Amino acid sequence: MRIAIMGVGGVGGYFGGLLAQAGEDVTFIARGEHLRAMQAHGLRVESIHGDFTIAPVQATDDPAVVGPVDTVIFATKTYQLDAAAQAMQPLIGPGTTVLPLHNGVDAAERTAAIVGREHVLGGLCYVGSQILAPGVIKQVSQFRRVVAGELGGPATPRVGRIVAALQHAGAVAEATDDIQKMLWTKFAFIAPFSGVGAVTRVPAGEIVACPEARALAAAAVAEVEAVARAQGVALDADITPKTLAFIDNLTSLQVASMQRDVLEGRPSELESMIGAVVRFGAELGVPTPVFEFFYAALLPQERRARKT
Repeated sequence: MRIAIMGVGGVGGYFGGLLAQAGEDVTFIARGEHLRAMQAHGLRVESIHGDFTIAPVQATDDPAVVGPVDTVIFATKTYQLDAAAQAMQPLIGPGTTVLPLHNGVDAAERTAAIVGREHVLGGLCYVGSQILAPGVIKQVSQFRRVVAGELGGPATPRVGRIVAALQHAGAVAEATDDIQKMLWTKFAFIAPFSGVGAVTRVPAGEIVACPEARALAAAAVAEVEAVARAQGVALDADITPKTLAFIDNLTSLQVASMQRDVLEGRPSELESMIGAVVRFGAELGVPTPVFEFFYAALLPQERRARKT
């Protein structure tokens, strides 16, 4: 399978690295110092599942030199999504499938509006990874899971091909017939964890060890559940306790990518992770006071970061 990785951060760099190591024909679309380091030294992945290096590596900042591929794994930050989707148009041929692996719940629809709905799957991943240094990805979580499905209807052979490639590469990958349920199930974890982590500025272990902070997380999870059910998403009946159990069992130093961006003064995914819950709640008449607090507390920092 000919695969392009659009966005070589923690997610794209890690899963793209696994696919390249497994023998897939992978080209990484990157930029800046990260790209130059990859071109000079290859892509290094440091992982609790085993370190490896892809060298030489196929990497460029110009999708036009790559041309149409079978699959695009789309893994930029959500605030980069629209510009990146426009830029990746040369990668899209008549039979190309795009798998977005962004945070949030609307990345697939936003991508489909730009590249064409017929090309786009719904997708999500669970992984703790980040760029450690130019050309180096650090992966720290036991979980490295990808879920893919059609935006409407049951899984198709193209979903199966991508899932099989990821499984062969070592990821825990699965197809789903209800991608919206899976997207909102993840969102019930990642949005509250990002919000609590960003405002408390401590990792998972310290959040869980503080009853007041854990209670805030629990209230935030319940708000996401209420918004999802108001939208008609068929979440499991025990979604809130299962999500809290997942948070309780994170490694003690685990942080969300949005939290890292806030702590380091960079632009973050505030709008797609926190603001989205506030907006959905307002549209549906569902109270979201915890997320309104997160948003108000973090917005000044976000505005400062976007001016730098």
